[in-house]
Amino acid sequence: MPDSRQATPRPEDRTMPLARELTQLLKRYEKSQREDPFANPIQHLALEISRRLADGKLDIRDVEALIGHLTIEGFSHRAARLGRYLGDTAPEANDVALRALFQGLTRDARGGTVPFAAFRRRVESEAFGAVFTAHPTFNLSGTLMADLAALAAGRAADGTALTEETRSALLDRAAVAEHRPDEDLSLAREQALSLDAIANARAALGRAWGILLDVAREAYPEDWRGLTPRLVTLASWVGYDLDGRSDIRWTDTLHKRLLVQAAQLDHYLAEVRAIRSAVPRGAADLLETLDLLESRVALAIAQIRDEVAAFAVADPGSAAGREQIRVISQRIHAGQALRLTESASLIAIVDRALERTDDPDLSRRFCLLRAELATHGLGAAHTHVRINATQVHNAIRKAVGMVSDPNDPRYRQSYLDRLNGLLDAVEPVSVNFGSLLAERTSVKRLFMLLAQMLKYNDRSAPIRFLIAESESAFTCLTALYYARLFGVDGMVDISPLFETEKALENGSRIIEQLLENPHYRDYVRRRGRVCVQTGYSDAGRYLGQTPAGASIERLRLRLIRVIAKAGLPGVQLLIFDTHGESIGRGCHPGGIADRLSYVDPPATRAFMAEQDVAFKQEVSFQGGDGYLYFAHPDLAYAVVARILQHVLREIEDTRDDPFYDEASYIREFFTTVKEFQVRLMESRDYGVLLQALGPNLLFPSGSRATKRQHEDPSELDHAMPSQLRAIPHNAILMQLGLMANSVGGAGAAIAKDPERFRELYAASPRFRQLLGIITYGASASNPAAMKSYIDALDPGAWITRAATTGDREQADRMVALSGHLEPMPVWERQSRVFRALHKDFILLREGLESVAEQLPHVDAASRDALAVLHAVRLALIQEIFLLAMRIPEFSSRHNLTLKQVIARVLHLDVLPAVQSLEEIFPLTEDTIAVADFGEAATYRSDESQNYQFENERIFRPMRQIYGLVRRVSAAVVHRTGFFG
Repeated sequence: MPDSRQATPRPEDRTMPLARELTQLLKRYEKSQREDPFANPIQHLALEISRRLADGKLDIRDVEALIGHLTIEGFSHRAARLGRYLGDTAPEANDVALRALFQGLTRDARGGTVPFAAFRRRVESEAFGAVFTAHPTFNLSGTLMADLAALAAGRAADGTALTEETRSALLDRAAVAEHRPDEDLSLAREQALSLDAIANARAALGRAWGILLDVAREAYPEDWRGLTPRLVTLASWVGYDLDGRSDIRWTDTLHKRLLVQAAQLDHYLAEVRAIRSAVPRGAADLLETLDLLESRVALAIAQIRDEVAAFAVADPGSAAGREQIRVISQRIHAGQALRLTESASLIAIVDRALERTDDPDLSRRFCLLRAELATHGLGAAHTHVRINATQVHNAIRKAVGMVSDPNDPRYRQSYLDRLNGLLDAVEPVSVNFGSLLAERTSVKRLFMLLAQMLKYNDRSAPIRFLIAESESAFTCLTALYYARLFGVDGMVDISPLFETEKALENGSRIIEQLLENPHYRDYVRRRGRVCVQTGYSDAGRYLGQTPAGASIERLRLRLIRVIAKAGLPGVQLLIFDTHGESIGRGCHPGGIADRLSYVDPPATRAFMAEQDVAFKQEVSFQGGDGYLYFAHPDLAYAVVARILQHVLREIEDTRDDPFYDEASYIREFFTTVKEFQVRLMESRDYGVLLQALGPNLLFPSGSRATKRQHEDPSELDHAMPSQLRAIPHNAILMQLGLMANSVGGAGAAIAKDPERFRELYAASPRFRQLLGIITYGASASNPAAMKSYIDALDPGAWITRAATTGDREQADRMVALSGHLEPMPVWERQSRVFRALHKDFILLREGLESVAEQLPHVDAASRDALAVLHAVRLALIQEIFLLAMRIPEFSSRHNLTLKQVIARVLHLDVLPAVQSLEEIFPLTEDTIAVADFGEAATYRSDESQNYQFENERIFRPMRQIYGLVRRVSAAVVHRTGFFG
């Protein structure tokens, strides 16, 4: 039977011959480049498209149809890649795989049965955490995400296998949809999508635990009902990540947390009612117990719903909002005695129900419900909040007399001494919602909010307190002080985020210093874990992805030594790796097994086992890309199966890999890459390259507003790469056709010693795995594409083109365009940095050609499709530029000049520019001039003209073509497989 996930050819239509013809032309131009090294195949193809548009052989509708065709081809390709990436997505196959995995846990090396106590310890220990984050990678609507996931799984959401007919129907629906995020991409929409993903993940875990319980029942028939599987946890920071966001109020955070709780309570109520319906009518005691459980959950839901409604609209910045908060807080406090604030009481009722039945099926369902209550508590996901180290320091500044950085050697010890004095004397204080309204310090307010959440919502699940840009033990000790001050240190896990080069190098020393502090050591002993977060996005941006991966692995090894040395028996090391789904965010493109072992290598696992360090791995699933893995029940189950196979397999000691013996060469190799990336990030020319066109190639991809760094395009001269966040940085490079942050510097590193590179690449699986990001990025990159976008801003190129253009008016526009570009230094500055990137890419291509295996990579058909898409988009951009040359002069009374408008257009800031033009040249005639004043008038002032020609022939086409430019970006994402 054919795999229904494989791409199905679309019906023949008039766009398919055009797509084939353009691909053939591209091939011909690429071939001719060998004879003419100055030729650029993508520019040549873009010129051919432009000429056909000019002479009427193509019109914009043809190009729109072509983009739609290439988008659907890419959509189908992306679905097939996603299915392959996750491995077998058939739930029946994953049932078999998990059964075999769990059965292996019940057997010892000699084939005997492992004691139940040992089996129980293994499956009731948290080993892995999936964290759902709202990073701005949303590139499809929720509907298209679901359809893409169904195509990847080869099944509809209800489990029905897709036929050719149903598959074709999904593609037809995708063909008429706009491939962009939901229009209402607010934080609320992001959370709704995250809750859908979490629900599928929770269901997948339930299915896995059901198989585990079946295996346990066979192996331990007398004991299995005592099992509470807790191997995998789910968490979310959607609405709780305050790092770099001022648009999320504390009431928003609380509202989002209440929604997470409401979703889980609704789920519990549905489960209890489903179980109740299967209980025989004669089992009065059991039914009475279930009635109690149902009423307890239903009452909690009723309370939560009122609070959800209240905090959804309560604005703490207004008098009316503060009054709303005062009223609802009184109600919450008055009903505290009846509130459901922990899962233990529900678990006790479930245990009572278990005692009142011998039915194995009912027992299994009660065990599953207990496992969910024990693992998730009263929320669909655990809570991760995040804040920045600077905010933490600002909160304590006055109390310790801070006048400089906490690491300033002149004051570092005195700051710590004063902070330790505060910790010695701290006594918990009580707070209410009024305290939150009065507090202005973000860190104190956040800890107060956590206190209220634990008091009134759920104190059965821990809260993670993540601190971005942590580079000092002082930061975590300050967080501990506030945790104690507000009485939450018993349920909050403080976790520094190490992502800068300095933090990755010093992170283990920071943890060592913390564990030497008696306050922190006592805190860790009581919490039972040391929590650390590492970041691949910013680390990859400043170091390069492969050096970041190697640096994070070295940090892991050092942390293991620190924990082992600290002598804290029973304390678990927890590492949360915030990497995403793209190579620019540390995701291995070879498959999910590689993704997991890339961040959690077998060598470090083996070292942990040797040092007897208990461990929990967490990873993030970021935004639209990450939720896509959980947008279908079968995909979610496949992810869960791969995770369990990763954490439960027999530990493979790979420390004999030559990668770990070649310390000097590895250090030199990755230092070369890192130095290349550091030069890029310090280059204003690179900042210009990223921001000249890049941000405006993309649809908004998240609720975080894209901060426009340069409202005036003239300020682009001062652009720095660091002004762009990691995800848009990655996304722009992908759209420009050269993934510099993933591959830059690797060519120079290989060229230093090509023979040694070949030997290590052949001998070391870990080295090959780290370089998988480079091989994929290189195969998805095309320097000719980036050069084409740069040359679109070359004034000389437009004069050259004008000289060969037969249409005199069009040639004049090209000359005029050159005049607008001439005073802008953008082309020269982009060209300067491109030369460095291109030179290194040539070295990389030569170095990779010398090794036999270059996996993973983008297939040849996708490379061709990407090249055609770049050419199409380039032709469209040039059409927009030439249309801008037709904008008529206007008076300066509009606080805007023609030169400024055109400058915006030349940076593809099209929509604001056109909006201004539509106001200056209104389409609608002035109604005053045509009103009935008792006598006729034939005169019309210039101010009341109807600018129909300008709107229909210039402004509207600019809008339309710019929309197509961004639609091409969606097709590029599909072919590459991820956003940013």
